[in-house]
Amino acid sequence: MQTGKVNQTNIPKNAYYASEDVHQRLSSTSDQIIKKTPITGARIVADKFVNSLFIYAPKGMQGSRNSNFYEFLSMGLIPNITGSAMLIALFNLANKSFKMPDRAFASISGRKMAYGVIFYAIGKWLGQKFINKGVEFKTGIDLEMPYKKVVTELPDYPGDKDLTRIEYHRVFESADFPRFDLINKMGEQQGNRHLWWDKIARKMGFKDPLNSPEQLVQEKVREVAVKSSSARSVSSYIWAALGVALAAQAPFESKICMPISGTRKERILGLGRNFATTVKNSFVDLYNGNNFKFTHGAKIVGRTIIFGALASTILGVWNATRGFKVADRQADTQINLKKEYEAC
Repeated sequence: MQTGKVNQTNIPKNAYYASEDVHQRLSSTSDQIIKKTPITGARIVADKFVNSLFIYAPKGMQGSRNSNFYEFLSMGLIPNITGSAMLIALFNLANKSFKMPDRAFASISGRKMAYGVIFYAIGKWLGQKFINKGVEFKTGIDLEMPYKKVVTELPDYPGDKDLTRIEYHRVFESADFPRFDLINKMGEQQGNRHLWWDKIARKMGFKDPLNSPEQLVQEKVREVAVKSSSARSVSSYIWAALGVALAAQAPFESKICMPISGTRKERILGLGRNFATTVKNSFVDLYNGNNFKFTHGAKIVGRTIIFGALASTILGVWNATRGFKVADRQADTQINLKKEYEAC
């Protein structure tokens, strides 16, 4: 949770701030932006998957009145994972009943199918990640900012006291209704309600402090979030197509083996090098169209997929951040610094 010790030096004179004990108590009973770490995303996905299996699905089967749309979306992880596993198993398990050389040919298809499913998911994830990181680099807006939502449920039976549960969302997951209130709350906990808005205002090119930065910045932040959502939708599937195309190349027909000699660490590193070499060779084959009868046509298709994925990221970030800086547009026509705004 992004709280920490309140820095009283950032608090304006005559301003009110709650004590750390009050903040700690409020953070456990209300919606709260949580601290983002390298493993936060993985922890949230694991939490959703476990809850989907053991909590959300049974609640839905029982017709619980506390089931909601968040639980429905979370349970989408189950068919995605089981369906992917089934695609991999169809080729790799069925070929056990084949005889040679049919088994060898089936194994090639099985390996390509397995890598194709995995690379599809990785490519889709990378396409979204590249857009989000590019936008954050240019604007300072973290589109993946997570928060926990405290949900109060209706009692399932007389005397039910377990009436709260936690959901994990993103501040900008809704382009229409981003949780700007939680951003203000995070600033208040750090001693300055405008802390995040001041940072974005500086990224926009405002050099002098603003009296009400959220009034001037909020509209542009919302615009960036909407454009980024569209860019992710396009880019993620092009990157996913690139992942499948790589898995279809000849280098992935062979097993990627771990060296049999050396220490455990050396063998693991050797496996990583062998995998990296296979991916590199697949890129070369896709780029040159080496594995198809009509090499020239395959070359055009392969290069279109590769450069299309790169272009979707570059153009997506460019469009999402276009006009973000004050210097990029006529400031007086879009942001009137002399205009009076009502305080929130």
